Amino acid sequence: MELFEIKEYKELASGENTNQSASIGSLEGEIDYEIVSHNKDLTYTDIINLSAVLKVMGEFFDVACNVISNSGVICAVSLGKDSYDAYIKNSETDPLSIVGATVGFTKTINLELAKLLHSMKIKNIITSNFDKDAYQYLLDTNINLIKINTLLHEIQGFSAKDIKITPFGALVQDRNLNMLSKENFNVVSEYKPTKEQLEDAIFAWKVSKHLLSHSAVIAKDLCAKSIAQGFANQVEACEYALNKACENSKDSILAVDGIIENQACINASIQGRISVIIESGGGKSSRQLLDFANKYGLGIIFTGLTNYKFFN
Repeated sequence: MELFEIKEYKELASGENTNQSASIGSLEGEIDYEIVSHNKDLTYTDIINLSAVLKVMGEFFDVACNVISNSGVICAVSLGKDSYDAYIKNSETDPLSIVGATVGFTKTINLELAKLLHSMKIKNIITSNFDKDAYQYLLDTNINLIKINTLLHEIQGFSAKDIKITPFGALVQDRNLNMLSKENFNVVSEYKPTKEQLEDAIFAWKVSKHLLSHSAVIAKDLCAKSIAQGFANQVEACEYALNKACENSKDSILAVDGIIENQACINASIQGRISVIIESGGGKSSRQLLDFANKYGLGIIFTGLTNYKFFN
């Protein structure tokens, strides 16, 4: 079994709550980063949010991506032609979650974007590159600035194991490194998605990979229009995501983290005018539900992969 040596503990101001003490220890092989702001003291919650953001950034290392986390959960993800464009998509979709949030960018932040981020009282910014003017401007704010020196495409595999401490002992499992490929990506419906819909489906699936189960992501134009996670069952997750998306669900993609086993999810998708659902498939009811979806011209993609994540 792989062993981890934790060393050089640093005390933090508190844990999740002020009555909880906390510290962070160095790990061999951890990512290379710098806190380049004047304030060098990240809180426990800052580190949780930065970690959540960074994992999603690793999925989209080769494109301009903006990821937003607040209260320890991913609440917005989008891709754009540059960092500014990606951020604007998120700000138009979920402006409330941005206030006081942690934001990550895979590409350079410019001065115009820096000013926008300051106006939203952003808590932390993590990126691999600031341009000179943006950096100088942000240094005069109270935003924590974190520069990642590790190549983003290496982030997903920085640790081979996922460890969770429980009252029953330490649970150790391989990290979820699921990747879509031609072998497991199958359009099984009579309706055949367009190229743009396929791109949105892949995007939404990658986002769902990093959410708490049961989860649902509604995406269009490479932007997560709605994110639902941590629900007791798939039906609740789908219905919540659709209600939150409202009119944005029209002609969008619905991605879930596992197998749809209940017709209620299909019904809700049809009522929300979803165009394509991407799911694991392979369930006892999958073929029957596919026949039902075909009656309404709903596209279905089976991946054969589950992305369940029941415990942070």
